[in-house]
Amino acid sequence: MSTLTLPSWDPKWRRRYNSPPDDLINQFYVPALARSIRYDRAVGFFSSHLLGEIAPSIDEFVMNNGMMRLVTSPANLSDDDLAAMGKGEELRLRLKEDLENSIAGAPIPDEVLRDRLKLITWMVAKGRLEVRIALREHPDCYSLFHEKIGVFIDHEDHWMTFTGSPNETLGGARHHSESFPLHRSWANEDQRAYAEDERARFDDVWNGLPGVTTWKVNAWMMDPMKTQFGMREASHGTIVRKPPVSPPDEETKAPVVPAAELSLLPSMPDGLQLHDFQKQAVNDWLLAGGRGTFAMATGTGKTITALAAATQVSGHAAQEDLPLLILVIAPLVDLVGQWRRTAEWFGFRPVICHGGLSKEQRDGLKRAFSAARSARARRSEMVITTADSLTPPSSMDEDPDRHFLQRQLARHKGPLLVIGDEMHSLGTDRRLAALPREPRFTIGLSATPKRHGDETGTRRLLEYFGAAVVSISIKQAIYDHRVLVPYDYFPARIELTEQESIDYKKISQRIAAAFARGGQAAADPFIRARTRLTQHASNKQPRLRELMAGGLARLTHQIVYVAEGKDPESDLRQLDEVERMLRDEFGMSVERYYGETPHDRREILQQRLASGEVQALLAMKCLDEGVDIPSVRVGIITASTQNPRQFVQRRGRLLRRDPNNPKSHAIIHDFIVMPPASDSKPSASEQTLIGAELSRAAELADAARNREVLFRIVEWAYNYQLDPGDYPWMQLSTDQEMTEWLT
Repeated sequence: MSTLTLPSWDPKWRRRYNSPPDDLINQFYVPALARSIRYDRAVGFFSSHLLGEIAPSIDEFVMNNGMMRLVTSPANLSDDDLAAMGKGEELRLRLKEDLENSIAGAPIPDEVLRDRLKLITWMVAKGRLEVRIALREHPDCYSLFHEKIGVFIDHEDHWMTFTGSPNETLGGARHHSESFPLHRSWANEDQRAYAEDERARFDDVWNGLPGVTTWKVNAWMMDPMKTQFGMREASHGTIVRKPPVSPPDEETKAPVVPAAELSLLPSMPDGLQLHDFQKQAVNDWLLAGGRGTFAMATGTGKTITALAAATQVSGHAAQEDLPLLILVIAPLVDLVGQWRRTAEWFGFRPVICHGGLSKEQRDGLKRAFSAARSARARRSEMVITTADSLTPPSSMDEDPDRHFLQRQLARHKGPLLVIGDEMHSLGTDRRLAALPREPRFTIGLSATPKRHGDETGTRRLLEYFGAAVVSISIKQAIYDHRVLVPYDYFPARIELTEQESIDYKKISQRIAAAFARGGQAAADPFIRARTRLTQHASNKQPRLRELMAGGLARLTHQIVYVAEGKDPESDLRQLDEVERMLRDEFGMSVERYYGETPHDRREILQQRLASGEVQALLAMKCLDEGVDIPSVRVGIITASTQNPRQFVQRRGRLLRRDPNNPKSHAIIHDFIVMPPASDSKPSASEQTLIGAELSRAAELADAARNREVLFRIVEWAYNYQLDPGDYPWMQLSTDQEMTEWLT
């Protein structure tokens, strides 16, 4: 094993940076540039303003003979624009025009920033900053280059690399929620291996990687930058020195802050601007006494709205000199981390509780609960847990005091705010019983507050959290508030094969007989068998192959939803079959994202998908709730249930806006399995299944840009002799609105 030497300037870098709470500019970029002589960056989008923000360290970087290389995408062109231009002279002229316009249109808010941008102009003029535009090459056109790699190198040839977000923009570094791992060549052999791979990857792209074409653009930039910014040389005298912030490694203890300087109350983050509907939701919730449900479409900022409400009620409790305890219940471990990072942005100090608790974690929980039980105090304490961790195992149901978290909650008598994220998941008898009794404040969050097929559970949830104080439909989110991107919807009718149709009929007859004999319980096993048959219908594979051959195989940022379990005939998993097809037949870069994927790897896969390194994730249910992957542009639903919550959540995954990789719209391909239409009327159970499938498709079509596809679905419904009286969407005209399931 080789000996790894520590750089003379090592300031105890972190293994990962997360914003919030980290200040990426002052804690990472400034100290990194000040200590480097080389900075290489491959990035999806770039802004000169970020370099202007960190120009004090760029002065030092330049005085040290520093060189910078940047590979980036066009600022304002989309994949659709590029596909229309092909590979000729029109493309080159549009790239040049786009670059010039992005520089000429850059606002300069103050003279300090203008002075810093003058230095950037000088670097371009002297070749100290080389910029190239990169595009991914296809046979007839190009598409955007989204890879994100950063490399800092010092004079001793130590280097460190980071991948994934953020983009090289001021928003990416300062305003957005960003995260990336840092790999240091000197830390250990594993980190060095990562750092070597990432440094080599940048060099490959810079030197002409097959499949990626680059254009040298310094000459295009020079005149627009001189006109817009002016130019100056680097100088020690121009440096406004600030002590570099050197964050400790994870093993280093955090500094002790004097109690007089420590804020124990949250506050609205600097720069956060709530949408009007979010402000109204908080106001209406307060007017309702601090109880109510936020029925907001996925992607409309339910978490931010809930934390804004929690911040307001924390202030009210402080006015009474009462401590406030906030319990956040998330459905999945993945979401606990998202809640923690966002809560810290507001100034909360959340304590995490899920799975097996170590002694240190138990002690942390005890301290939080003890502080919240103070008789008089101006402070808020937050505990974030999962629904499973809050609910005692069945063996403890008769003695909840044996459950650590339940024991702590039982002892708390002061003000309590319970936030139920994806509240529909809390509607089972055992989970409802685990909720704290009679909290003073409650917030329920869900795009789909109703529980599918469980009116009792829905009623009890709304009794606990309170009625909806705000309801934002998917159409309002897309077309009124513009917080989600619009989408195109393409349903594909997948017919069963002859043998599958025979099996389908036989199972349907058994369902009818079972209902007549013993009701729902007797029919359930046969209903599940019929569901397995439709989920694994063999004609799905040819249709997916057609889509990929038609152009999808060249695209990135895709999610393919596949069926769970195995094909009842072949005993093969659809996940395995789809992965083999995409890899072997189309040469695509795909990865699995499902229940068995470790949580730390899930974050890595999300970053690789966002960068374009992975073209598609193959998912089952893991991407149904809450997980944010805003870079996704194409969704292919090869398998789905009739549960409205599932398809509403899946649609929401695709429609989130991505500030780092802007998209104009999303695309949804939906496989709808049907038995062959015939002159004979389907049985009642068959019509129920067909009606549920087409109702799901009708709701997805109704909010799409190409809403006219709804009338094709209505035609299918008539082919199967569905009764328009049972399905109101069959009677819609082009001017009528469809009532969404969530409302």
